[in-house]
Amino acid sequence: MARFISFCAIVVFLSGSPFLGLASLALASDETANNSPQPSAVIRQKAEQELATLRQNPEEFRILVTGIQIFLGRFGYGLGPYTGKLDQATKNALKAYQKQTGLPESGDIDLLTLGRLTEDDRVLNRIVPFLPPHTFRAQEWDKWIEVQGSWMLKEGNTDDVLHTSRITCMREFNRCIDSTASLVNASVPKLRVHTHVYDIKEWDENKIVSTPYDGEACAISILRISKNPPLITRFVTFQGSPGPCAKVKAEDRQYLLEDGPKIYQILKTQKASAIQQILQVAK
Repeated sequence: MARFISFCAIVVFLSGSPFLGLASLALASDETANNSPQPSAVIRQKAEQELATLRQNPEEFRILVTGIQIFLGRFGYGLGPYTGKLDQATKNALKAYQKQTGLPESGDIDLLTLGRLTEDDRVLNRIVPFLPPHTFRAQEWDKWIEVQGSWMLKEGNTDDVLHTSRITCMREFNRCIDSTASLVNASVPKLRVHTHVYDIKEWDENKIVSTPYDGEACAISILRISKNPPLITRFVTFQGSPGPCAKVKAEDRQYLLEDGPKIYQILKTQKASAIQQILQVAK
């Protein structure tokens, strides 16, 4: 599946303060992006041109090299102090990193290497929050219920957006209110809070099913709550269309409202495994 990686303004001091912004370098890694208005070859060519232009500016290129040295040093490739010079030590470190990550061993700066460095740094910086435990209050099922937990793909995969929800369904109003806090693990992690209001299509002695909800950009979702066994499912259909949703891949996903500590342990294990692959540790 085609994906895009941006290398933009991510070079930081080890203290966490912003360094200097760099020109954005976009990379299409595989095929032409689905529904993208520009083929990947065009985007790649534009990024190559930006990198070539940056090489002609000594000060900006020094900043870029310094950022790469910081990344390589952090990953355990023996660099430091950081000079901003593409010297032999830096070329050797680049070649070792490229070999370790399966990239062409050029020892030089290219888009594939920039993209991979950025991705590895993002993994190291990823926040793993401790999520609330799963609760299911349905003592008065015929009147109202309240459930809480964190959403996880049924297949067990996780992504960079963590959603924790508290859902209250009231039969009198024939609605379920889903209050969700989302942690977006981008280059700068963000916490977003939003509310979804689902109209109820069906409420019987064992299940609640909502009507389709289209209040989310590029997606339609249906909420289903089962009493016995306690199970909360959200079915989401993503739709690509002209405009803001042009790059959205059309697909269906099924999420389960799971226990927060369970997801925390999964994410913690995944991050630990990823870090072992990224960092070079002396034996």
